[in-house]
Amino acid sequence: MTEDFQSDRPDSTHLPPSEFQFSRSDREPIRLMLVGSRAGVIAMIHTLHLKAVAKADEWSEWSNLQPEPMTGKWMSIVTKYIRLE
Repeated sequence: MTEDFQSDRPDSTHLPPSEFQFSRSDREPIRLMLVGSRAGVIAMIHTLHLKAVAKADEWSEWSNLQPEPMTGKWMSIVTKYIRLE
């Protein structure tokens, strides 16, 4: 069962959970949500990638494009962590 959740990414490390834990207590999660036409959302993901905000490659940090339930527009979400000082 755990094999289902292991990454196929070449840069991933396969450490036991106890060795892979890190603290996010000093960082706040911020969720970015893009909603619009499919082409518009994809274009903005690529723009944010070029600005080094969130990756837009094959192993993207963004969720898969999905239709928004109420409007049928397309959406994608990414969560970033920022340090508050």
